[in-house]
Amino acid sequence: MKKITFANSKGGVGKTTLTINVAQLLSQIGKKVLLFDFDPQSNLTNTLLENPIDTNNITKWILGADKDDLISTILETRISNIFLVPSYSKMVLETNNIVLNQPNSEFKFKMNLEEIEKILINKFDYIFFDTYPSMNTILLNVLLASDEIIVPIEPHSYSFEGITTMFKPYLETINNSKKMGMNIKNNINYYVLNKIQKNKLHQSVFELISQNEIGKKLLDTHIPLSATKQKETMLLKFAAITNNNPIYKLVMELTNKGVI
Repeated sequence: MKKITFANSKGGVGKTTLTINVAQLLSQIGKKVLLFDFDPQSNLTNTLLENPIDTNNITKWILGADKDDLISTILETRISNIFLVPSYSKMVLETNNIVLNQPNSEFKFKMNLEEIEKILINKFDYIFFDTYPSMNTILLNVLLASDEIIVPIEPHSYSFEGITTMFKPYLETINNSKKMGMNIKNNINYYVLNKIQKNKLHQSVFELISQNEIGKKLLDTHIPLSATKQKETMLLKFAAITNNNPIYKLVMELTNKGVI
């Protein structure tokens, strides 16, 4: 059971759209997918639930609760085989400071997941995390709990400049944990170009990225702008199993690379 995050602390790069459409495609081939909505904007929650209720259940996964209580926070959605722990609008405000004051605060979510992992493995094939577009204690917790981190970037020079700085708290935590004898890996394994257009600007930026360190981890599949330009439609019309579907191509590439 892989735990996967499309992560970037810059907003508007398509994290939620990629998350929900990859999950939907996996659900269509019979895989059971659990989603966590750690973004207080609740776009994922509002898309998947008919009548979402703003509760603080997701904070229990970071602050801690007994196993039955955690399992009870998982809801069925309007899409078969997709399940959700919904977002909470005051999550950052109420959770961040509490977690910061606890020992090993950045590993709270990872430890709580490990406590209940045997139960989750029997219920789900994949877990995806949708994240807050800003580096904070919650995002750091999610990144450290992830087996695979895929960074969506737009084809603009400013969208990939500073990515190392953006993930600096995550990388520093890993380095510090190694000094304490903990076996924590850097799981930022791939980057995916999103919202691609066929024009000279995007081509020149793509060439620039290819020559950058990021280029070594850049996926071959690129998601065109036409797939994501309708912001109000999270579920893409072509999230179907067809070779013309870029989401399908992305899933196949991630499968071939052992990510999913």
